[in-house]
Amino acid sequence: MSPPVPAVSVVVCTHNRAADAQRCVAAAAPQVAAQGWELLVIDSASSGEHAQVLAALPEAHPGLVLSRLEQPGLSAARNHGAELARGDWVAYLDDDAIVQPGWAAQLDAALRVQPPAVAMVGGRIEALWPEGASGAEVTPRWLLMLSCVDAPAGGRVAEGHNICGANFAIRRGALAAIGGFPTALGRVGGRLISGEESFVIRRLQQAGLDTVYDPSFSVLHCIEAQRLTRRWIAQRAYWEGVTRVLMHRALREPFPATIAPLKLLAAIPVLWALRWLRPKNPDYLIRMNIARGSLYARWNRASP
Repeated sequence: MSPPVPAVSVVVCTHNRAADAQRCVAAAAPQVAAQGWELLVIDSASSGEHAQVLAALPEAHPGLVLSRLEQPGLSAARNHGAELARGDWVAYLDDDAIVQPGWAAQLDAALRVQPPAVAMVGGRIEALWPEGASGAEVTPRWLLMLSCVDAPAGGRVAEGHNICGANFAIRRGALAAIGGFPTALGRVGGRLISGEESFVIRRLQQAGLDTVYDPSFSVLHCIEAQRLTRRWIAQRAYWEGVTRVLMHRALREPFPATIAPLKLLAAIPVLWALRWLRPKNPDYLIRMNIARGSLYARWNRASP
C-alpha cells in the first residue's frame, strides 16, 4: 500500500549552510511529522563538509527526503522541491528560519480556510538578532531586505501587504501552471539578486489568482551580524535595484517611470547628498544604491 498523500510538503532549500539547515530541520521536523506532512531538503550544490552534514539528515530524521542538485541556485532548488512534492500545498522555509511553536498547526488552519482563488499565503517572519545586537538602526525598508515581515494584521498583497521567502506556502498546481520560479532571479551562490517571490506573485495575479499575508504562522529569521552593517545593506540595496529591472524584463512588462534612466541619474546625486547630510537615517543610503543598481541594469542588457 502506498503512503497517504500529505496535504502539505515542506521544502527547505540550502547551499553551504549546513548548520543553519540542521537547526531549521530540527525545529520543523517534529511539527511536520505530527501533521502527517512530508519534509524535503534540497541541497543546492553544497560543498565539502556542508554536503556531508546534509547527507546525514535522513538518518537523524526518519521520513525526511534529501535531494541534491549539482548546480547552485535558489529558484532551481525551489522548483526541484516542487517537482518532488506530493502535497497540494508546498510550504517553503529558508534554511536560516526557525519555526515557532504551533507553526505547522497554525499553517494548516490558515490553508484550510483559503478559497480556491488564493494560491499563495505568506507568514510572519520575525528577526532573531545576533548576540549583542538589537536592530535599533534597522528601518522598515532595511528590515524588508532582511526578509522579515512582522505586521500584526493580515491581508491581501494587492492591498499593500508583503510576503517574503523565508516562510510561505503556495498551491503546487498553481506554481506549475505559471512555470515555477524564474531561474534568472533568486540567489545563486553569493549573488544577491532576489525577486523570485515577487515574480511569482505577479504571475499568479496575471492568472487571476490571489496572494495573502497571514501572521498566524510564524518563524524567526536568524540575522547574521554582517547584515546589520551599512556596507552590507548598501550592497544588498544595489542588487535590489538590479533585481527590479530584471524582474520587469522577465515579466516582459514595460519599465515604470520610477526606473527611467534619466530619473535615476537625477536622483542619485540628491540621495548621495542626503546620505551625508542626514547620516543617522540609513534609508538614503539604501535608496541611493537601489537607484545605482537599477541604472546599471537598465544600461546593461545581460544579466549580471
